[in-house]
Amino acid sequence: MKEKIIIIDFGSQYSQLIARRIREMEVYCEIVPLIDIEKIKSGKEKVKGIIFSGGPASVYEKDAPTVNPEVFNLNLPILGICYGMQLITHLNGGKVEKADSREFGKAVLEVGNNDNPLFTGVKKSSNIWMSHNDHITELPKGFEVIAKTDSSIAAITNNNGIYALQFHPEVVHSECGT
Repeated sequence: MKEKIIIIDFGSQYSQLIARRIREMEVYCEIVPLIDIEKIKSGKEKVKGIIFSGGPASVYEKDAPTVNPEVFNLNLPILGICYGMQLITHLNGGKVEKADSREFGKAVLEVGNNDNPLFTGVKKSSNIWMSHNDHITELPKGFEVIAKTDSSIAAITNNNGIYALQFHPEVVHSECGT
């Protein structure tokens, strides 16, 4: 059985592109609508990491797509992208609210901590692609901001291998996305 990255699809227009970018790095991945926590715990699924995709929903809406919070106890690296970042924040006790204005298009990423492995080799300032209506107004306990734009928190992490990006690194408009 191959080791793989699982992409949980929350309805993102970019889920296929996320998978393509990962495969271009010669890493096997699968896009799934949800994960079986027990299969991962038992070793029946050889998962090396999990990506939460973006999506059009808001985490605070009734019936918003979600995951079993037990996923955070699997001791696997997790990367949230856009809605995925908001979901990580929401499920870990942070606060996500509707932004005063939608942020769509080019933005400038300002990396605050180049020592973080997520930003190894990334310029201190680079162009990225944003597409969101909601934003984080309160971080979950144990998380820190590692990058921002003029108008929002752009990246967060904790010490347990959880990373989250408000922007879309998978699109060509994010110059250091790979």
